[in-house]
Amino acid sequence: MTTLRIRHLFININTDQGVFGTRQNFEDGLNIIRAENYAGKSQVVQSIMYALGMEGMQGPSHAIPLAHALTEYLEFLVDAKKTNAKVIDSMVSIEIENGKHEFLTVQRAIAGDRHRHLMTVYEGRALTKKEALSTARDYFVREGGAASSELGFHRRLRDFIGWDLPLAPRYDEPDCPLYLETIFPLLYVEQKLGWGRLPARYPTWLGIRDVGRRTVEFLLGLDAYANALERTAVQEEIKRLRREWSSTRSQTEKSASAVVGSVRGVPVEPVASWPPEVPPTLSVMQSSKWVPIADNLNSLRIRLAELQTVEIPSTVNAEPKIRIELAELEERLAAQERNVALLYDKFETETTEAESLHQRIDSINDDLRKYKDLRKVRKLGSNDQPDVINGHCPTCHQDLADSLLDTGNKAVPMTVDQNVSFYEEQIQLFTAVHSNAIHSIEIAQKDLRAQRAEVTRLRERIRDIRETLVSASSSPSIESISERIRLQERIARVETQQQIFEEHMAELAQLASEWLDVQERLKNLPKGALSERDQKKISAWQESFQQQLTRYKMGSLAVAEVRISLDTYEPQAENLNLKADVSASDLIRLHWAYLIGLLEVGTQATGNHPGLLIFDEPQQQSVEENAFREMLLYVLSEENCQIIITTSHERKSIGAYLKKIGVEHVAEFGDDRILQKLSS
Repeated sequence: MTTLRIRHLFININTDQGVFGTRQNFEDGLNIIRAENYAGKSQVVQSIMYALGMEGMQGPSHAIPLAHALTEYLEFLVDAKKTNAKVIDSMVSIEIENGKHEFLTVQRAIAGDRHRHLMTVYEGRALTKKEALSTARDYFVREGGAASSELGFHRRLRDFIGWDLPLAPRYDEPDCPLYLETIFPLLYVEQKLGWGRLPARYPTWLGIRDVGRRTVEFLLGLDAYANALERTAVQEEIKRLRREWSSTRSQTEKSASAVVGSVRGVPVEPVASWPPEVPPTLSVMQSSKWVPIADNLNSLRIRLAELQTVEIPSTVNAEPKIRIELAELEERLAAQERNVALLYDKFETETTEAESLHQRIDSINDDLRKYKDLRKVRKLGSNDQPDVINGHCPTCHQDLADSLLDTGNKAVPMTVDQNVSFYEEQIQLFTAVHSNAIHSIEIAQKDLRAQRAEVTRLRERIRDIRETLVSASSSPSIESISERIRLQERIARVETQQQIFEEHMAELAQLASEWLDVQERLKNLPKGALSERDQKKISAWQESFQQQLTRYKMGSLAVAEVRISLDTYEPQAENLNLKADVSASDLIRLHWAYLIGLLEVGTQATGNHPGLLIFDEPQQQSVEENAFREMLLYVLSEENCQIIITTSHERKSIGAYLKKIGVEHVAEFGDDRILQKLSS
């Protein structure tokens, strides 16, 4: 169970007039510190936050967020005369307890020579029991790595509380842990600035995106946080799979060029079922036709086997046969070159058409932009008309007649909205046509490349035959030798590319399997941001929130109108700005109800709330006496928590009331200051 309790606070101030300070014990349940406004109540709770290294929740400054009584000088009375004591050094120490009933003692310097970012931690109650004194270990805070490094104090505190902090998205930097400074604004409300920000004064300087949502989701233990992380992880996985699929597909097509092949049937987008209904194939050109690479490889092997069964003939013996073959090859070459010329013309024509379509799309986009701009200014109240209504072309600005014949009747042009719709439809149409044109160009490129490769092979074969015919009659046939060599080389290349193709298919099969998994993960995510369990938690929180507002007698608007937003988890009222439309005292009531309700729900079994809540002077903005008392009565009934409240309420009346309702833990300072001279 994630729990944090403050058990003992010790402030020690060494001055030129002696040692001053205070010791305070804290128990479970409601703890009240009552003193006058000048007595230093805020210094007590601020010292607790300082001892935990939480001053970063108030901003990026490294200045000490404590009063001069702890840093420079303090005032005290000697024989009813006010006297100043100069601070030499000062330190704050606290004992804290977690849900496992383990204790830590934390010491931190305030003033003096010791660095303020250095914390000394004892693994026990070093203040009240003098135990674990030999376990002292130094940690650092307010430095880089304090939340993640082994010697970072906030990592030690995180582990002590029992929090498993998730990563939080940032605006311009990599994800970071949900820093403790972002959580504690929902556990501690500082007197001067804390009550002025509803629901909390979050440290936005840390750059965490949606910091309020992330913090509430964590404290309540909402599935929404895990779902958001899972949804982000799924989207990142989808992006990765698409990227790798596209890369593998591109590599498959690129590797096919080594044999002037063509890959077909590989889906553009990842698929969950592999192989697809039409299996991908790698084809090569053979006799001016595309054939599967396996068939081509089989033909090459058969031809090589046939050649290897006979001896290499001499030139004189091969001459009759190769002269006939030469005539056939020259005829085939001429036909092939004509095919190449036709393919090239087709390629050029389709390329020109594609360029024309691209220009047309650019022109339509430009016209669409103009009409959208016009629609925008018309919505803002402008009476400007399209240029064509004024008799001008909107593109070239020439005068336009409504008709070839002056009939005396003006043609009625389309409205601005009609033009926008028309141009959007035109863009969809021409974009589809352009995509088809690009696809046709890619096919033509492959065909042209394959046909040119076929021309090259025919020319090489013709050259070999001609060299054979002019060689010595008794020499081996150059044509036969060259054919054998080229066949062996061709078979080796084709075998290599077939193996590479199969490897790429295996990669795509693996990606398809991963795509199926990620689609299942996507399917299992809730359709909305909140799971059914989340909705129950928010409903319970809202019920407590509204119940409290009713008890506190909020009067600015009906309690039923104020709800917890399912998007931001902040109080909201439809068509109202709570900060502007609600009285200042009701804003304080909202603050109470929000944070107490959050504690109630967050301390349940699946929540992460540590059960600690500190209110520094919560009776702000002249909140009525009855409302304040009702809040005290309400929190008194809270279980499994520790609530610390400071107040300067009139001593007799609040004392009598606290006694009446049964508050046991009250630190009453009367007219005295809390920081007193300590006995040696």
